[in-house]
Amino acid sequence: MLISWHIRMIEAVQKRTGLSNYQILWIAFIEGLIIGILLGWWLL
Repeated sequence: MLISWHIRMIEAVQKRTGLSNYQILWIAFIEGLIIGILLGWWLL
């Protein structure tokens, strides 16, 4: 259920923005990297 909702949300964002799957993956990677760096900085 959560997976199908997430897929629908990603598809809706892609339709609105015109981003490709590859671009969405890079955005997710960079977002995760930034969050990881901030959490590491905050916890140490």
